[in-house]
Amino acid sequence: MSAWRVSYACRVPRVISQNDFDKARDRAHRGDDHDAAIAETLRDWATDPERFTLADGVSRAAVLIEAGENFGYAGDYAEALRLFDEARIDGGPTYVDPRALMAQALYEGGQKDAALELAGALRKEAPTTLSTYLVLGGFFELVDELQASQRWYSMGIRAMDSGNVPGSEAQYESMLIGRARVRGELGLAPDTLDDAATIIIERYGSR
Repeated sequence: MSAWRVSYACRVPRVISQNDFDKARDRAHRGDDHDAAIAETLRDWATDPERFTLADGVSRAAVLIEAGENFGYAGDYAEALRLFDEARIDGGPTYVDPRALMAQALYEGGQKDAALELAGALRKEAPTTLSTYLVLGGFFELVDELQASQRWYSMGIRAMDSGNVPGSEAQYESMLIGRARVRGELGLAPDTLDDAATIIIERYGSR
């Protein structure tokens, strides 16, 4: 056997650290790499164990989510959906329930009914991560599914008010403002939560 073959056979997978993952996300968010290029790199890290292994503390599901999001930005909704589903199956920690992003990929890929059905099933389970409410509230607002958007924003506010789902003040304010904005688009009369959103907007506007 040649020296090259021995070297190749004995190659040790590269360890992907949390720092590697953070840097890749930073490049993606800054737009330093093309969406598809960084997506392929992240996908390889999560799915090619012969070449890569994730260090302790690096969530494979989180890497799959980041890869899927970048495939979505590149317009490859089918691959985004596949990776989000793989993250769901993996079950590791992620910032959002993968099914929220699956619904988004389905919708953007032209499967509107399937997207709304999945989002409806997820809603009945009362997600435990606040980002899930924000992601779906914001996405449905973006695509003019305003009733669904209002529902997700309202659910997120109630989840935080109940103490069942932790979140930051900034996230709570974002949901209040988003809900008020959507209700305005729907032509609904302001309620007490909308009044609270107005106070927040005025407070930030005065700074």
